[in-house]
Amino acid sequence: MPLRAVRPVYALALAAAALCACGGGGGGGGPTAAPTPSGTTASASPTTSRTPPQTPTASPAGSGRCRTDGLKARITTAGPAAGQRFAFLTLTNTSGAACHVRGYVGMLLLTASDHPIRTNLERLAPPGPQTIVLRPGGSAYARLQWTVVPGAREPAHGACAPLPQLAWITPPDERAHLVITWNQGVVCGDGHVSTTPLRPGTAPR
Repeated sequence: MPLRAVRPVYALALAAAALCACGGGGGGGGPTAAPTPSGTTASASPTTSRTPPQTPTASPAGSGRCRTDGLKARITTAGPAAGQRFAFLTLTNTSGAACHVRGYVGMLLLTASDHPIRTNLERLAPPGPQTIVLRPGGSAYARLQWTVVPGAREPAHGACAPLPQLAWITPPDERAHLVITWNQGVVCGDGHVSTTPLRPGTAPR
């Protein structure tokens, strides 16, 4: 899916918690809140991240961390299950040098007019994060899962939430994000999306 833009996120403390794509170690399990786009007001208050403090790791083989402007993101559909939807999020190194990623991406869903939609990202573990060296053109991916069944506080009939059209994707340990198209439909369950840590290679087909 085409990359639309790369924009830095500086919106106060929300940018730090949010989309917190803190790559580091530890296995997450708590939901991660997403930031509010500049000049807009989120429709719901973000939740608090429970991610444990990250442990510094040495750069493998002398490679630096992958930066947002040296990556592209895309989302591909995986097989559905009863009431559940799955997709793969892939990051690809578009720079001319090797770099490394480790941990979890951050994500915020938005409408076509850039209005944020409540997004509660839960980090799944085990297995825990691993450091992945991406050579030019190399990729790493994570699996996303969410429900299309309305939750207790959502309408039983009609749309359970606004339909996302865009997604902000923040690579591990970065603050700037990639803007890509979201064509995976509505996300119910109070915007709950679970994600695995990044794994090396191309997403399964």
